[in-house]
Amino acid sequence: MKAEKFETLIEKVAREIVATEHDVGGAFIRTPLLYPSGATVVVRIQQGENRYFVSDWGLGYQETDLYGAGTFYMRHARTIAEKAGVGFDNQAFFIMEASREQLAGAAVTIANCSQEAAMRAADAQAEKTFEDSKERLYERLVSVFAKKVGPTKKVVTKNAHVIGHSSTEWPIATLVRLPGAKKQTIFEPVTKHHNSVAHATMKFHDIALLGKDAPTRVAIVHKKKEFGTFLGVLSQAASVIDEDVSDETITRLADAA
Repeated sequence: MKAEKFETLIEKVAREIVATEHDVGGAFIRTPLLYPSGATVVVRIQQGENRYFVSDWGLGYQETDLYGAGTFYMRHARTIAEKAGVGFDNQAFFIMEASREQLAGAAVTIANCSQEAAMRAADAQAEKTFEDSKERLYERLVSVFAKKVGPTKKVVTKNAHVIGHSSTEWPIATLVRLPGAKKQTIFEPVTKHHNSVAHATMKFHDIALLGKDAPTRVAIVHKKKEFGTFLGVLSQAASVIDEDVSDETITRLADAA
């Protein structure tokens, strides 16, 4: 069988990466860019008289609104649009007019803006989720250990720091030290967002290298079953428990330190 020409191969690959869909009002272009969920970034092009209207059709906003980050998307989108020199209104990025020569660049610009806004929104949502989880965790730990050692004993510290083996000073959500315990116990909320898992795992590994004096590490998650393969990654560096475990489980982990 005769070898396929390189030029023909590249054209086929390009068609696999970028796809189009036409309708009466214009066309959608599926780009190689991805939103945080893994969905493809799509650009809409409509034709006018010697000019073209290019937008993301509000799909970036719809993407983030599905997981409750629409407000964050709107907040970041206006800044991104202003910096890129494009418009943003009615939840959509757009370029009102583009010539034929500007069309490819316009499509790329709109796709990049939509993706960047979605990524910033996802990060902001993850940060808010983490902060909310951290506050709930602190309040619960204070309540749990007040029953064990009495309300006058301050054994839970919020927003602490631990210096790891690398000499990096790591921020710690909550740090517990029970009277008589040899070591402290870190209780850290972790979300299923990949950045949260990566940061927590890196932190826990560095602290674990402190050896016998290393604080015990406990990752608190909403539901372990939601983490997929990330659970295996996180479990290498810390004990992982669901946030709704019993008070007895929490005290047992701290007692074991």
